[in-house]
Amino acid sequence: MRSLPITAVMSALGRKPAGARRRTGWLAAVAVATLLSACATAPAPSPMPKATQSAAIDPKNGDGIGGTGIKTAENRHGDGIGGTGVVGTITGFGSIIVNGLELEFDRATNVATDGRPASLEELRVGQVVQGVARKKDARLHLETLDIQHAVSGPITAIDYNAQTMTVLGQSIRLNLAGDKVAMTSFSTLRAGDQVSVSGLRLSDGTILASRVDQHGHDDRLLVRAEAATVSGDRLRIGALDVALAPDVTISKPSQGGRAFVSGRMLNGTFVPDVITGGAGLPFNDKVADVSLEGYAPKAGAPLAIQGATVNGGLPANIAADDHIVVTGEIAPNGTVNATAIGKVRTVVTTMKAQGSQRPSNMRPDATRPERVVPQRLERPEAVTKPEVPERPPVIERPGSFTGV
Repeated sequence: MRSLPITAVMSALGRKPAGARRRTGWLAAVAVATLLSACATAPAPSPMPKATQSAAIDPKNGDGIGGTGIKTAENRHGDGIGGTGVVGTITGFGSIIVNGLELEFDRATNVATDGRPASLEELRVGQVVQGVARKKDARLHLETLDIQHAVSGPITAIDYNAQTMTVLGQSIRLNLAGDKVAMTSFSTLRAGDQVSVSGLRLSDGTILASRVDQHGHDDRLLVRAEAATVSGDRLRIGALDVALAPDVTISKPSQGGRAFVSGRMLNGTFVPDVITGGAGLPFNDKVADVSLEGYAPKAGAPLAIQGATVNGGLPANIAADDHIVVTGEIAPNGTVNATAIGKVRTVVTTMKAQGSQRPSNMRPDATRPERVVPQRLERPEAVTKPEVPERPPVIERPGSFTGV
């Protein structure tokens, strides 16, 4: 109940002479009771409209996203705030900058790399990550974060001029943007070197790399796809054909669904040890909003990003393979009702290869430094030895006496 100031009550009654107040005392009591009753029955003030959350723009990374308009949704499980699912590329730190969102993290954030436990120290610019964040104190705080490589394995083909390579049957395109250091690093890679590639797929399935890291040959081999091709007991991702053996297939991928395969090389052949699949978004039903990075489909094709169909189609100014971020709400049927679709800047590949540290005799194309011959010290001029005095002539000894 909202209380009224006593001055307002007295003002409503007005001032009367003392005798009049005595004569009208019962009237004052009735007036006060009437006012208080009106206050008790007055409707409660309307609740404040729910705040909307706009993504902050990191001025250093030049994403050019603008406000994303992600709404603070009610959690379907009743804890007040729904989670926000994020899939995108790390473009900066301080907090983690993904899709223009500033995502806070701490030691309580559950970090993984391709599903295996990892640490915050492994995060790098250019990595593609999948996470779930919740709003606390007007900021988004990450609960989970998974570094997700598009492919990890040995290079089977490489074209230095075109800046392309093939890894486990996946076509990969780099954009080194004329960076001489990155181009030199790329030129040290060879067929057989093992790399991990972060990036997202263009409409034809090519991976546009946002980061390439070279590593040792004892690392895990893997490949993931947003839209796999499944035929019977075979799975095809790019040019990699994998048998869906029952002993390694945890969950069978579906046609056009997400797929993940890990394994090892045996006698030059990739042998899978884990195969999983899924349909729709890679989040559980506690997530209500999404921010998803990807590339626009070919003209006429439905807009699907990170395994989910986006309702409403593309804006007129977006063409096939434009780099985009979709933000919106998850509909009950698992599709995304987009609240914003924006173009973002072109990806520039971060290149980290160890080849530049190899000895030059292992890199025949490397420019060897000129051999420097140390200058020899000149010998001091020969010192003239003193003349050795001639020995005196040998005095002949007299012959023996024979007597006379």
